Amino acid sequence: MKRKFHIFIVGLFLICLSGCSSLNRLNPFSKQDSKQNIKEESEAVKADEVLDFDDINIEENKTTNIRESEPFYPIDETVEDIQEQINNLKSRVIEYESKINRVALDPDLLKMIKTPLINHEIELSNGTLVQGSILQEDIDRVILKTQIGQIRIEKSDIISIKEIAPNSPNLVFESEPEQKIYDGKRVFEGTVLNDGMRRSDFTRVVFYLWDEDTNLIASDSAFVNGSVNQYSSGIITDSAVESGNYASYKVSVSIQDTADIRYITKEIHFNIYD
Repeated sequence: MKRKFHIFIVGLFLICLSGCSSLNRLNPFSKQDSKQNIKEESEAVKADEVLDFDDINIEENKTTNIRESEPFYPIDETVEDIQEQINNLKSRVIEYESKINRVALDPDLLKMIKTPLINHEIELSNGTLVQGSILQEDIDRVILKTQIGQIRIEKSDIISIKEIAPNSPNLVFESEPEQKIYDGKRVFEGTVLNDGMRRSDFTRVVFYLWDEDTNLIASDSAFVNGSVNQYSSGIITDSAVESGNYASYKVSVSIQDTADIRYITKEIHFNIYD
């Protein structure tokens, strides 16, 4: 009995071995196919890497070409360039302002500009105050000259009309000057008053000496001893006379000893600056 069992086990073992060998004979290229598949996959990965690398090279070439090409608009302006432009603009503004100040302080140009005198103030029914100088008036209307031109106002719109002092200096001699006679000169001393509504600048007193036939013998002038004032140009003067103030003066006129002086006249000159 045991002998038969051993024979059965050995036969079963031989049948298993024969089955495995037949499987190997049926798939002789299975190992080769797997190796081939692995090889093809590695080559595909390498090809993808090569393509990616080529794409990177193409993109780098495109970037290099864009950087090396000339821009259509200037885009490479630096901070230094912008700061230089700002400095140039500042210098132009300073030059322009200096020209304006020179024009404003030019006395010849100021004399050419004529502003209308303000002698009247008219109060209207709506509460408006209009200042100017009345040119013409009748029973129905008033024609007023203002700083912006002539206007016509109906009498029915007027509540009151008042006279006002002009906004300008008005310098007068307080009294007759004191005269001192020396050899070769005459000295005049006195005081002036500004009873106007505005300050006078660079106030100067001039004396003229005449002979019997009204021929000018000599003349001279001097600035008054007024208040100290500094102007926008930086000039400082002590010959300004504020409204309602007094200022003293002393003028020395040189003459010849043989001069026959019969008449003496005097004037007050001044300028107006803001």
